[in-house]
Amino acid sequence: MNDISINGDPAYLNYKFDFLTVPVLAACVPIVYLFPTIIIVLKIIQKYVHHLVKKRDERINHHVFTVIVTHLVLGFCYMLADYTSIRIPATGLLTTWCASQEPNHGLKLLFLLSVYFNYTAMLFPFLLSVLRLVPIYYPLQLDEICSKIVRISIPVILVYPIFFCFPLIPAVGDCRQLLGTYQFGGIYFYYRGAWFEVKQAVALVLNSAFWLSACLIANAMLSKKLKKMRNRHESSKLQRAELSLTLITISMFPSYITNFAFLIGFLINPVSSAYLMGLRPFGSDCEFVFVAWIFYLTHPIFKVHKVDGKISSKIPSKEDTKTKRFPTTF
Repeated sequence: MNDISINGDPAYLNYKFDFLTVPVLAACVPIVYLFPTIIIVLKIIQKYVHHLVKKRDERINHHVFTVIVTHLVLGFCYMLADYTSIRIPATGLLTTWCASQEPNHGLKLLFLLSVYFNYTAMLFPFLLSVLRLVPIYYPLQLDEICSKIVRISIPVILVYPIFFCFPLIPAVGDCRQLLGTYQFGGIYFYYRGAWFEVKQAVALVLNSAFWLSACLIANAMLSKKLKKMRNRHESSKLQRAELSLTLITISMFPSYITNFAFLIGFLINPVSSAYLMGLRPFGSDCEFVFVAWIFYLTHPIFKVHKVDGKISSKIPSKEDTKTKRFPTTF
């Protein structure tokens, strides 16, 4: 990382893009797993619309379902923002165009979107953990409490990043050369002229530490409580749902880890952070991909069974009746 803008620099204006570089390969590899994942996400959204809008199913905790679907949609936006602000610029594909631009608000917006969705991604693991705690501690008020939490928290999550991003309102974005062993022409988007000279990295580090700690505490409480209740939960369907949501929560942590490592590196050693910046998008990829696939492959709601030649997504059984006696998180 550095403070020197390439905008207007003749060397960058005459830069020739080269396909045979490591950053280009790093930008192409995710396509292999992102397209199938997008298809899975569309299937999840289709199931969500079918069960909760067209045919509401009271056996499903639709508040948790809403949070997961919203998280996947915003996770895709986060991944897309990282792609346009980190992966593609590092390849050199935009170098000539970017060098021909004066510092402007459009370039800042590309950086700002990545920061904004970074904040939203931090809060959803904690929100999901809280929703899983509600039926354990307040089973008789499950729907009422979850409804209030979701109704309030999702708008708050969408507004929350603004409190940290508003100093960038007067700032303009520019393009800068990546340091280290990145090839000449490998660039990144940044900004200058923010109010109070605020560094977004500091606020992001503090938020990452706080929300990661909060999420770990919530899951420790949940694990302790479930261990005590496990002997009373005889339903295998409930156990599968719990396992699914546990795996989903765990799969949200790689984004925390890669993001935290990059931000610490940026504050301590800007040169080394250039390499960590290249790894950070894979953390958001892992979160988006793992959450979607784990949810789709492990949760009972997506299981279908054949009954007398017909396909059914639900088979009433004694087990289902038994499940209703216990609070479920989904």
